[in-house]
Amino acid sequence: MSVFFLVVLLVLLNADQMVMSPTIGMIEDEFHVTDAHIGLVGAVFTIIGALISLVWGYLSDKYNRKNLLIYSILVGEIPCFMTAFSTSFGQLFFWRVLTGIGVGASFPIVYSLVGDMFDEVSRGKIVAILASAMSIGGILGMIVGGFVGPTFGWRIPFILVSLPNIVLALIALFVLKEPKRGAFEKGIGELVQAGYTYPKLPKMQDYAKLITVKTNLFLFFQGILGTVPWGAIPYFLVEYFRRERNLSVETATFVFLVFGLGSILGTIIGGWIGSRLYKISKPSVPIFCAVTTALGVWLTVLTIDYSAVGYRGLFILGMLGLFAALMDSLTGANVKFMLLNVNEPQDRGRIFSIFNLTDSLGTGVGRWIGGSFSVLLGSLGAAMKVSAYFWFGCSIFLFLLTFYFAKDVQSLEQKMIALGQERG
Repeated sequence: MSVFFLVVLLVLLNADQMVMSPTIGMIEDEFHVTDAHIGLVGAVFTIIGALISLVWGYLSDKYNRKNLLIYSILVGEIPCFMTAFSTSFGQLFFWRVLTGIGVGASFPIVYSLVGDMFDEVSRGKIVAILASAMSIGGILGMIVGGFVGPTFGWRIPFILVSLPNIVLALIALFVLKEPKRGAFEKGIGELVQAGYTYPKLPKMQDYAKLITVKTNLFLFFQGILGTVPWGAIPYFLVEYFRRERNLSVETATFVFLVFGLGSILGTIIGGWIGSRLYKISKPSVPIFCAVTTALGVWLTVLTIDYSAVGYRGLFILGMLGLFAALMDSLTGANVKFMLLNVNEPQDRGRIFSIFNLTDSLGTGVGRWIGGSFSVLLGSLGAAMKVSAYFWFGCSIFLFLLTFYFAKDVQSLEQKMIALGQERG
């Protein structure tokens, strides 16, 4: 039941992020702003959320995570609701920035909870489910914005995606359980499940220790580079098809949904393959991610360049986008899976808050790059292709991780075994 709740939570929170995308044109027309202004909104939204997550990540390593999660939902959803009542671009900017708080705060808490609910192999599949929930949330936001917005205006979608989260926060009081920290770690887990309290607590000086883990460091670097395209391409995709491919908002949104299906499939398949590879050979996980990420660049650029004519053209465009999104998404779940398996239980909230910071910086900058390059180059398509090439850098860092990931996993296991022997 707890996992189901977390899935629903991530779906709704990520609907908040993408609900604005299909109505960008309407907002720009009403407030007389450009793509660069809208890109800045998206950038600051994610960056503020990431900075807030640093605080909540520390708190989640020290205090009750269930209560913290409920607070974060309530804090983030009121501004999302208030966005619908903005009468100027300044007000819209203000409310969207505050909405980022709820999204940013929940990220480290959710993954800290998962780390203590499942063992090291099972985490890969669970993370894939949660990551796919994030993709589904983005699609839900696109559906609400793309199909409700043209008929009822851009404001109503913000109300529709924010109110359910307030109800969800109340449901959490009864269905979400706080797991025992360290319950599934080798060496110490058996003692914790028998009633022993995990002894380690987070310290401020431990932040420096986190970057000494090579897996953390390389995943941070690839996260910054890789989320530039993840920031720009989904954010402007519907507007690109409307403006430069002459599709209606509804048709462009439908095409995006096909791409979203590919992303969900890629996330689930990637997590399943990653878990299988992990049991066979741990270094094969980052190799798999590096190769598929590089292939995804080629498919993405091919999709952006394709001109759809008629129903046959739309079908081909949809299939290209589906496979491109699938290939691009194979890595995501495995990145989080690898982070969980190289960090100690008392560090996971903070490591995911730092990762969210690097991830969000990339996403925020990606949206700003997308909007700014659109103005500079005179084309959203060209801007998105420039963004896609950042995935090549991501692939390089993932390949370098081949030499360190297995060693970092072994190091964590040795620490937990030693702690169990010391306390046993």
